[in-house]
Amino acid sequence: MKKLILSLVATVAISGTTYAQIYSPDALKFSQTNYGSTSRFKSMGGAQIGVGGDMSSIGGNPAGLGMFTKSEFSVTPEFNNFSGNANFLNQNTKSTKDNVNLNHIGLVLFSPAIRMKGQDTQRGVVSTVFGIAYNRNNDFTANFNYGGSNPSNSIVDYFGDLANSNGLTNGSVQKDAYDGYLLDYDGVKDEYFASTNVPNTQKKSEVRSGSTSELTASGAINISNQVYIGASVSLVNVRYINDSEFTESGTMVDNSKYNLSYRQNQESKGSGYNARLGIIVRPVENFRIGATLQSPSWMLIEDNTSIVLDSKIVGGANAGSLNGTVQNYPFNYRVRTPLKGSLGASYVIAGKALISADVDYVDYSTIRFSTDQGLDPATIVDENNSVRDNYKQAVNFRLGAEYKIDNAFSLRGGYGVNGSAIQGDDNGHFATQFYSGGLGYRINNYYIDVAYQRTETNTELSPYLLGTNDNPLEPVADIKTSRNNVFLTFGLRF
Repeated sequence: MKKLILSLVATVAISGTTYAQIYSPDALKFSQTNYGSTSRFKSMGGAQIGVGGDMSSIGGNPAGLGMFTKSEFSVTPEFNNFSGNANFLNQNTKSTKDNVNLNHIGLVLFSPAIRMKGQDTQRGVVSTVFGIAYNRNNDFTANFNYGGSNPSNSIVDYFGDLANSNGLTNGSVQKDAYDGYLLDYDGVKDEYFASTNVPNTQKKSEVRSGSTSELTASGAINISNQVYIGASVSLVNVRYINDSEFTESGTMVDNSKYNLSYRQNQESKGSGYNARLGIIVRPVENFRIGATLQSPSWMLIEDNTSIVLDSKIVGGANAGSLNGTVQNYPFNYRVRTPLKGSLGASYVIAGKALISADVDYVDYSTIRFSTDQGLDPATIVDENNSVRDNYKQAVNFRLGAEYKIDNAFSLRGGYGVNGSAIQGDDNGHFATQFYSGGLGYRINNYYIDVAYQRTETNTELSPYLLGTNDNPLEPVADIKTSRNNVFLTFGLRF
């Protein structure tokens, strides 16, 4: 039985060589971003592409800056609540996590066109506008807990398969560079099954944090108060932290007890850039049509993953324990996210109400990894093939409405869906839905907007992988997640 303990510790070190092959899910996380916006458009479901005249235009459709008639400053803090309800091995577990962040801060500078006396000020270039803003447009905050009794397999099976895939079939025990042990896994694999009774008790906790954010500079021109053209460039920042622990306990065939703890910490940091082009056309006074083309983000990601495993057997002739040492696996890669195109329209009703609608198109199968970080070209090929095989094109849409109660107060609401990026998910199980509402108050050159947004989606997590894609054997946690977020924007026009 001490072979079991030693083999687990050894395989932890071996498993580090596989981390370069599981980065496509992270690249998908970094690609699924929303347009940054203030509380006004948060409460309107984010539907802003065909509206303009709001600080959100800096991170959305830059052409909307052309509708400003004054300079402006605004800031938006946010409060986030995450909750998850996991079903794992027919057992339900709930978890929550709260945090406070800065969602947005921005400045817009308005400059009217210089005209000679007597010239028509409403023809040609009416004004130019420049804006700069920070927007937090993707939140990774989450806390997943799940557990249950597994009647079929153990994480030991995963370690055994992993060792076999790394060619550990020498039939001998030898110390390696990781201070673990290389064993004949083909020889002891039968012992895994003969020595470990099922069911066993499994639990997993996973705490995530971080975000994708952008620092964006935008410019726009107003042509005859009918056509607005804008462009922007953004510096993209990514930070993602995942702390997790998997525990398993059970009984051996000799009635001795075993337990193990497998802990992982991943910290990914990255930076990159992208650009946007936008246009809004106002064919008649109350109707606007907008379009935005957002380039891919080209990013360099620096990842460091550490893993450690502790094992213990209680009772019987093989009683003992081993505490593993922390193994670190730094790894850098470049990734290109998909191109995104958006269309939007808005209509003002009787000067009192505004309705708006947006649609995005994103093809997540075009995510690409590159090889200039010294990676094995075969690893890059495998990752890009995994992206093409597992991800697909998605359509997002957003609807929003605003009603002016009087000159000071406005009431808002919205709904949106981010389409699923997962191949085979034809019923939208992994799509994300947004529900939002809010209130705005304006007096003189000051305004305060508050927004509430609820997002709902589903995810699936596994503590380890077994079998093949066609015949998966690992246990799966089906998790329904929701986020309840409150945004508060303070603004000043000058």
